[in-house]
Amino acid sequence: MKTVNLPQKSVIGKSVRTNNRAESESVSAKIGPLWQDFMGQYGEQILAKMPVYGVYYDYASDMNGDFSLMTAVDVGTISGEGLLPLTLEAGNYLCFSAQGEMPRSVIELWQTIWAYFGKDNCPYRRQYLTDFECYSTADSVDIYIGVHVEV
Repeated sequence: MKTVNLPQKSVIGKSVRTNNRAESESVSAKIGPLWQDFMGQYGEQILAKMPVYGVYYDYASDMNGDFSLMTAVDVGTISGEGLLPLTLEAGNYLCFSAQGEMPRSVIELWQTIWAYFGKDNCPYRRQYLTDFECYSTADSVDIYIGVHVEV
């Protein structure tokens, strides 16, 4: 894990509204089908132009509330109907990394992140503005969590 300060970034993609409770049940899960649809429609175009992002934004409250997720790429990578623009917020992020079989590795990494922020002595507070997964290869992911940095 490392702390990084990132500039604002523009992406484009497809989005759903969900929450972690809905994602724990296969009948109500929306994230997997969104990724399947996005990669099915644009996979050939974007796999040669990685990275691909999973952007979490528009949080209702915290990790227990509703949020939106966008499967996205850098603006200018693809075009098509139904694609929406989104801006990744500039600021301080904690970067967590994993490598291995997807989606298992990314799911395990999220569990590590939730445990980290769930500790009483965690030195960071999440912002809940934009967080994102960045897939630079098919078997590696960096997850950036927006945080407040106390001075």
